Amino acid sequence: MENAKLQVTALFEALIAGDKERVSELLTEQPQLANTENEDGLIPLAYAGHLGFEDIVQTLLDHGAEVNAVTHSKIAYIPSNTALHATIAGERSLNVIKLLLSHGADPNIVDSDGHTALHSAAYHTDRTEILQLLLDQGAEVSRPTADGETALQIAEKQGNQKVASVLKQMTTQLRYE
Repeated sequence: MENAKLQVTALFEALIAGDKERVSELLTEQPQLANTENEDGLIPLAYAGHLGFEDIVQTLLDHGAEVNAVTHSKIAYIPSNTALHATIAGERSLNVIKLLLSHGADPNIVDSDGHTALHSAAYHTDRTEILQLLLDQGAEVSRPTADGETALQIAEKQGNQKVASVLKQMTTQLRYE
């Protein structure tokens, strides 16, 4: 048990350092680490995505990391979420988002706060290219959060005007289809 804990700690230390070679070495020795939570309930794929480490995200996926796994965060300010949520809340790397989506990341999974990846994008960024990637993968535009807010309402509240504009257009199109 203690050795397993040390291996998880070593993996997360390598992730934080951006050390792809060490991550790969650890995963080659113990592939199950790709889906093992740390003591805070976070998973390697979400952590690497949050930090924007595309090469490490690819390495984790190559070693069997589950793209739609949900963390069990024990940190009060971090909701339990997927790697896609974590990437959008973190560095917002377009390449990492594309990589996750190309491996089947579901933009409609909700986190422990009741937010989808689209809600997270509307909250965290005014980059329409992120929004478009999610929409292209079937993100539900009018789906409300657990609190009843839509992505459009979140974007407007956050002052993310470009994202709000795209969401308004999408919402209008949906009404007329």
